[in-house]
Amino acid sequence: MRQPTEPDPRLLPLLACPVDKGPLVHVPEDELLYNPRLRRGYPIRDNLPYLRPLDALTLDGVRHQELLSRIEKRMPPAS
Repeated sequence: MRQPTEPDPRLLPLLACPVDKGPLVHVPEDELLYNPRLRRGYPIRDNLPYLRPLDALTLDGVRHQELLSRIEKRMPPAS
């Protein structure tokens, strides 16, 4: 099985969606940077994020909910 790609963690907080300029969520198991507001995923290939709008994948409602569920499970509990 192929290992998920991992962009430089120092860069992740600096990356933004090219469409709405908002933050992206790293989903390493899907090799995506995800914008839940627009339901768009930007692929990561060879440790490089592809952030051109033409490269984005638009996710349907089921896939969107699946990603949100996984993202929420990774987040630390609110204090």
